[in-house]
Amino acid sequence: MRTIGIRHRVKRTAEGEARPTQVVIKQVDSFRSYNLDDETAELDFVCGQFPTAYRTARDGEDLSAFPPHHVKKQKKNGSDEEVVKVPAEYDGLKTGDDVAMTLGGSGDRLAYALSRRGDRIGAKVFRVPPFALKEAREKTDGGKEEDAKTLALLFDSSLKLFYEVTPRERNLIKVREEYSARKYAQKNRIACEQRLRQHTIGKIFLSDNGYYLEGAVEDEYDKIAENDAAYQALRREEKEHENELKKSVHQLDIWWQIFEPIRGCGEVIAAGIISPIGNILRFKTDAQLKKFASVHVLPDGRFNRKRRGAPNEGNPALRQALYLLGDQFNRHPDSPWGKKLREYKRIFREKHPETIAENGKKKYGNAHIHKMAIWRTLTKFIEWLYREWARIEKEKQTTG
Repeated sequence: MRTIGIRHRVKRTAEGEARPTQVVIKQVDSFRSYNLDDETAELDFVCGQFPTAYRTARDGEDLSAFPPHHVKKQKKNGSDEEVVKVPAEYDGLKTGDDVAMTLGGSGDRLAYALSRRGDRIGAKVFRVPPFALKEAREKTDGGKEEDAKTLALLFDSSLKLFYEVTPRERNLIKVREEYSARKYAQKNRIACEQRLRQHTIGKIFLSDNGYYLEGAVEDEYDKIAENDAAYQALRREEKEHENELKKSVHQLDIWWQIFEPIRGCGEVIAAGIISPIGNILRFKTDAQLKKFASVHVLPDGRFNRKRRGAPNEGNPALRQALYLLGDQFNRHPDSPWGKKLREYKRIFREKHPETIAENGKKKYGNAHIHKMAIWRTLTKFIEWLYREWARIEKEKQTTG
C-alpha cells in the first residue's frame, strides 16, 4: 500500500519562476519524491506512465511504442550524432494507492482526474481542509516546501481529517470549471461588443455622406452586430457554456436543497457563489467564510469594504456574485430574504434618522442606508449558507 502526498502548484509565477507540482510517495517507511513540471507530466502521473528513469534506445528499436513526448534526443558532446533516450521506468497512480491533497485551489483539476481514474483501477483520492494542513505543518515545523510529505504523513496518522473525492465532489469541481469557461466567453463577447461599438461610432462620424446617418447610433450598431460573424459566434459560445453550466449545477444536491428555493437566485448566480468556495469544508468556521466573502466586520467595528490605498480582503469574484444576489433580494421584497433586507433598512433608518456630513461626504442618506442593509443581509446569508452547506456535507460524509 502506498500513500501519495501531492502539493499542487501553478507551474510558473508571473515572473517566470518554475513551480512544479510536488509529489511524495510513502511506502512503509521509505519516501520517493518527484516534480511534475507541467500539466503533461501530471497527466502522465495520473495514467501511471510518468517516466522516472531513461535509457539509451537500442539500434532499430521501434520508438512508436513510446509517447512522442517521452522520447528525448540530444547530441553527443563535440559531435552532430544524436543519442536517443527512452523511458526505462515509470511511476504514477496504481491500484491500491491513497492520494492525499488539500481541498480547493488550483489542484481541483488534478484531483478530479486522479479520482476518476482511481474509480477504474481501485485507487482513492482524499483531500484535507487547508486549516488542518496548516496546523499539521506548524506541529512538524516542515514549512510549505514539505507539504507533500506532510500530507502523506498526516493521512496515515489522521485519516479522519480527510474527505474522499467522490463523484459528488467531482460535480462541484465541474461546476467551477464550467463557470470559469462561461465567464471567459462572456468577457470575450463584451470585448467584441465594445470594438464593434467603437467601429460604428467611427463609421458615423467619419462618413463622407455627412455627420449623421439616418437613425440612432444604437440602430446602426445593431445592424453591424447582427451581421458580424465573429460576434455572433461569441454569443453562441457564451450561450453553450451557460447551458452546460446550468446542467452541471443541476447535478448538485446543494442547488436543490439550498439555492433553488431562494427567489431570484438562478443557476449562474448560484455557480458564482459555489465556484469560489469550492467545498464548504475548506472553512473551519463561518467567520472564515465571511472573511473570504469579504462580508466581515473589521477589528475597529467598521464593515469591510474596498477603501482607497488599502488591500482588498476576500475573494472579489464571490463578493460580486453576492452583490448580484443582494440585488435579487431587493427585487423580491416579499421573499424571506427580501423581508430581511427591508427589516435591516428599517433598523438602520431608526438608528440613523438623519443624513449627516462627515469629512465632506454625506452619510446615512437613502442610498447609504440601502447599501448598509444589503451587505448586512448578505452577511447573515453567508452565516446561514455555512450552516446549511456544512450540515449537508457532514451528513453525506456520515452516510457515505
